[in-house]
Amino acid sequence: MTQFLKSVIQASKQIIPCITSRDEAMLKSYGKGVGGDISKGVDLFCEKVFCQNLVHIAHIDSEESGFIQSKSKSSDVIILDPLDGSDNYLSNIPYYGASLALCDKHGRVKEASIINFCLGEVIYDSTTANAPRKLNIFTNQEIPIGNTISKCGIFEKAYYHPKIAKKLYKQNLKFRSLGASALSLAYALENNFMLFGGKIRKYDCKAGLFLCRNLEVLHKKDFLLISQNKKVFGMIHKILQK
Repeated sequence: MTQFLKSVIQASKQIIPCITSRDEAMLKSYGKGVGGDISKGVDLFCEKVFCQNLVHIAHIDSEESGFIQSKSKSSDVIILDPLDGSDNYLSNIPYYGASLALCDKHGRVKEASIINFCLGEVIYDSTTANAPRKLNIFTNQEIPIGNTISKCGIFEKAYYHPKIAKKLYKQNLKFRSLGASALSLAYALENNFMLFGGKIRKYDCKAGLFLCRNLEVLHKKDFLLISQNKKVFGMIHKILQK
């Protein structure tokens, strides 16, 4: 296990029990973060814990606070979304986590982790690994990645694209819109497809695109489409071109 992954897991172990308590301070609103959204107490708390555990490894570029200088001499940068799915957390919907991509000075990903805080699991991969792995955060035991035929895909921001949603329905391509883009990218490894409508930020997609780099991927200005199923990928690609 790499130092990066160990630190990600250690931070997650600290974060999960604290945010589960839903303390009033976690729900308080602060200023607008670098990523453009209003930061909540829970966002800043998660950022603080990740930084405490990872700033000795590399610089950190966080969706909340921007660039945070490393204590090391490394030129690497961690692209961090400390709480992916903040609105889900605030609404007590159990689908939120975090996204971290360790990149070299040229922006190339070396390692990536996406954490599901609700399930207590992390999906991880690196340039030296054979394939993505899913681990239980509290036991470090490996969990099988269910990359089998799935009934549903995920269509994030579907409410902006009702015509496309209708076309998917007509093709019997079932989907859910879950509200946590980085998590949904990671689960493209298991689900039928992941479609994001709109421009996706680096904080949401840097780690996920790395995890899914061996799947079918279409990344354009207005859409991001990923699928493990070539037939499904082709069907949705045709819909997007019309």
